Amino acid sequence: MVLELKNISKNYGDRKILEIDDLKIYENEKIGIVGQNGSGKTTLLNIIAGRIQPDTGKIIRKQNIIYMEQFEKINYENRNLSGGEKKKEAFHKKVLDKNGILLLDEPSSNLDKNGITHIEKELKKYQGTILIISHDRSLLDEICTAIIEIKDGKVKRYEGNYSKYKLQKEAEVKREEFEYMQYINEKYRLEKAIHVSKNTAKEIRKTPKRMGNSEARLHKRGVENIREKLEGHTNALQTRLNKLEVKEKPQNHKKIYMKYQTEERMKNKIAIYIENLNIKLGDKLLFENASCVVKTNRKTALIGENGAGKTTLINQIINGNHQIKVNPNIKIGYFSQDFSNLDFSKNVLQNVMQDTNQSEMVVKNTLANLLFKDKDLEKKIKDLSGGERVKVSIAKILVSDNHLLILDEPTNFLDIESIESLEKLLTEYNGTILFVTHDKAFIDHIATDILVIKNHKIVEYEGNYSSYLQYEKEKSKKQQNHHENDKLLLDFKLSQITSELAMTKDDKRKKELEEEFNALIKLKHLTK
Repeated sequence: MVLELKNISKNYGDRKILEIDDLKIYENEKIGIVGQNGSGKTTLLNIIAGRIQPDTGKIIRKQNIIYMEQFEKINYENRNLSGGEKKKEAFHKKVLDKNGILLLDEPSSNLDKNGITHIEKELKKYQGTILIISHDRSLLDEICTAIIEIKDGKVKRYEGNYSKYKLQKEAEVKREEFEYMQYINEKYRLEKAIHVSKNTAKEIRKTPKRMGNSEARLHKRGVENIREKLEGHTNALQTRLNKLEVKEKPQNHKKIYMKYQTEERMKNKIAIYIENLNIKLGDKLLFENASCVVKTNRKTALIGENGAGKTTLINQIINGNHQIKVNPNIKIGYFSQDFSNLDFSKNVLQNVMQDTNQSEMVVKNTLANLLFKDKDLEKKIKDLSGGERVKVSIAKILVSDNHLLILDEPTNFLDIESIESLEKLLTEYNGTILFVTHDKAFIDHIATDILVIKNHKIVEYEGNYSSYLQYEKEKSKKQQNHHENDKLLLDFKLSQITSELAMTKDDKRKKELEEEFNALIKLKHLTK
């Protein structure tokens, strides 16, 4: 054991954030920490790191603590780094060649596919204990040996990676539903039996008037005996009912996903047409004669390395560029992280209802699917967390009369449960979506098409993310095979020339062979 938290509690005002009886962490464990926004994940890491003191309890630390915060402050030598590049530099400075308990808060945010893959490899190699907060399910699947869930201030441990945690949670929900139904059925049976017993006791006939005194006494005594037995039976049933373990009704996880009553699906097959796009920012070339199309009624992911030009391309589509043609019949709904479509003085429901033709029922249903409770709908936007503002902004776009949704990093600041809820809503959406995200699982669950920014061009691929990665893998393998064949052919030619050089006595031919030999040697060096 390298870390233990005993009787830990932490409150902010009258709100209880954490209440941990006993949490033990062992050597070389790789533990993911999950929970809704505001559940206390970062507070837990801050308490472990000693940045925040708990109200009660004690922490036993047997190893050095290394803490990389979500917004790590690093003195960067190169001030022109992108957000992802800064994240990688912060990771290297804080983590590599260090020993101890490693605490990571969203280490993969702002990183491209290559950056996330690099982080995964480094964390797998790390010889020590890791506690990691991340909304990247693929990352949690790759490195975690256990998951700790924080809910209502309590922590619960699940063995295995994130996918195994989800299976265990689903089994828990089914078990809770089964036990609740058993409780309801037994409660109903006992209440019915008590009701029947009481009514039976009331309906026992009184002594008939025609009976004599002796007969009446005997009858009365028999009735009293029966009543006593019935009362005893009723009391026994009542005792069983009182002792019946109450089971709370499980939360309804089977939400209704509305198919919005949008206009008829666009009949034109092209939403956006890009032809010979050229963009240069300062000395940096982003696009050179790049061309592609975004198809209507499809969900297209725009991917590429950090700094490749994804956000620049989105801005060009929104703000206009003569090399980018947008279908004139299409109305665009744009989500960006500046929340420019929200009125901070109004509440959640007012904001989403402001520009929609949908009914209040559809709007409330959309917000419920994004995990807003009824009491949350009256909250002002200015009082919401970053993750909650993201969800309101997306909800507002979803229920609008837009034909094309453009979403720039919609999963930033969202907890995993919110991301999975958003996935289901976007899957049900029957319009056109163009989105940018570094979340591999999110892309894989939603995208029907992929646009890849590579070597200043835009490559089109029809299919989901997994099939695209498989295609790239097979293409790379074919290229490698061609490369190996080319090398074998070069070696064969060099061998032929060497043999002929040894045999020929013609000086002119020998000179020709030597020139060809030197050219092939240079080519061989280039193909290494």
